[in-house]
Amino acid sequence: MSEINTEDLAGEELVARLNSLIEELEQYPDNEVRETALDLVQIILKLYGESLRRMIATFEAEPQRDQILGRMASDEVIRSILLIHGLMPESLYDRVAAKLKVLRPFLISQGCDVELLGVDDNRARVRLIRSGKGAPPLTVLKTDIEKALIEVAPDLAGIEVEGLSEKIEATAKAAAALGRMIQKPEKNSKPTLVQIKRKESMRGEPNTWVSVIRSQSIGSGNFKILNFQDINVLISNLDGEFYAYQNACAEGGRPLDDALFENPILSCLCHGYGYDLRRGGCIARPDLHLKSVPLKVEDYKVKIGL
Repeated sequence: MSEINTEDLAGEELVARLNSLIEELEQYPDNEVRETALDLVQIILKLYGESLRRMIATFEAEPQRDQILGRMASDEVIRSILLIHGLMPESLYDRVAAKLKVLRPFLISQGCDVELLGVDDNRARVRLIRSGKGAPPLTVLKTDIEKALIEVAPDLAGIEVEGLSEKIEATAKAAAALGRMIQKPEKNSKPTLVQIKRKESMRGEPNTWVSVIRSQSIGSGNFKILNFQDINVLISNLDGEFYAYQNACAEGGRPLDDALFENPILSCLCHGYGYDLRRGGCIARPDLHLKSVPLKVEDYKVKIGL
């Protein structure tokens, strides 16, 4: 791992560097060293969190408690530490609502608007309105709003747009139908998939389970693409249940890094095909399936079978 003089870094850079180092640790090839180092990071964070919790408790009798905590939360570095330990004075709903209120004038100038419907299980439910011909597509609006909300709500697991999943599914079906009209699939053709390189094993030998990421690193309703040694795999967390597939569209093998995800549907941008990540099947073409990868979760670690 690279060395760096932390004394020369500002607070924001230290937080970014910490996140970078944790990502490096999650990819470290030596399992024992990697897990020990990650456990050490967890213990240090818990110690700091408990210290911070006790410090905040001393403000309870202060008449200006809310003002003090508000000033603390306005600092980006302090806010990030408060978020990690669930000590933010403002609720997730209030932070999301305040940010959307700031965004609305710009959105209205672009011919669109946003309405917050609620926040459940760390996911915001919104209604997006396009009122102008030049307004950007809903999927683009959703992505831009998510990026803006990360600034004040990094603990937000994502946003759900009212009616967007139905629009995505309808678009995927239309694209699939158009594709069948333009080009009939060749008989006996098979999709080319990105294969995970595996060592030859004796028939009946159990899988070797390899830890690839901490379960807490993938929020509910999200997915991550992991490149671990020779493995390129897509792992999703759907309401606490984890699923793993080879990172390749079942039609042509194109990586799904830029796919559009609306829980539980992952839509490939190359064909518009939507895959239900709970089963891996394609909505428009039942003959297509993502290639499943064995997965299990133990001690807050996501493991895949080789």
